[in-house]
Amino acid sequence: MRKSKPKNASREATPKSRTPRQAWPGVVRDRAVPGEAAHSRAYAVLKEAVFAGTFRPGEVVTLRSLAKQLSLSEMPVREALRRLTSEGAFEALPNRSARVPTLNRRQVEQIIELRQQLEGKAAALAARNITLVQIEHLRALQNGIEQSIDKNDWRTHTMLNMAFHFEIYRIADNPVLIPLIQMLWLRMAPLVASTVPLLTSKPAAFRRVGGENHEKLLAAFQARDPVGAEDAMHRDLLGLTKIPGYWESLELMPN
Repeated sequence: MRKSKPKNASREATPKSRTPRQAWPGVVRDRAVPGEAAHSRAYAVLKEAVFAGTFRPGEVVTLRSLAKQLSLSEMPVREALRRLTSEGAFEALPNRSARVPTLNRRQVEQIIELRQQLEGKAAALAARNITLVQIEHLRALQNGIEQSIDKNDWRTHTMLNMAFHFEIYRIADNPVLIPLIQMLWLRMAPLVASTVPLLTSKPAAFRRVGGENHEKLLAAFQARDPVGAEDAMHRDLLGLTKIPGYWESLELMPN
């Protein structure tokens, strides 16, 4: 008998890379889908698109354009957009439109501090629960991350980095933590995507962000060391901010 997959593992742990707007991954083509299923699919695809860096800080989207991209009526898309707005991925605007939030330095620091608390706790829990098979899976994901850095392939890097992190949070086996972590990732994902040119212009820093702290995480998991895993996660979440020019790049974001 086939084992069922964990509820959150397939979607949250393996986001797809950014694609042209006319061909979003997972876009629903059947307009006859019942309202409940249509809303669920619209929500899943929009959420996936935010995670994948499809949108940029300050970008304005309209209900009509999103419905067209999803090949759905506006009603399920409106509900999906409303839900994602409540989770902080968008800001409501007049005339059936929404905007991707922009973040200043103080807001970024506050979000990172919260992420360190939540994701650090998840890493510590994972260090207690993890199996050798799961460590090998994380190692395979990290090998892919390193290859994406060698190829300067930020799309694959974004996808695998998120898969690496959310596999850790799944292993932590605390279902209360997952949605809280996801909400903070939704707030940060557009900003992270917008800093990709800064990363790729500094290959050594790109490699450091994508490698050193992940290796420390893997070592802590191998040693079943919760304190070491938590510390490595804290350092990993600060990685982007250590790249020269990161904070200055925030000043170039649209207001």
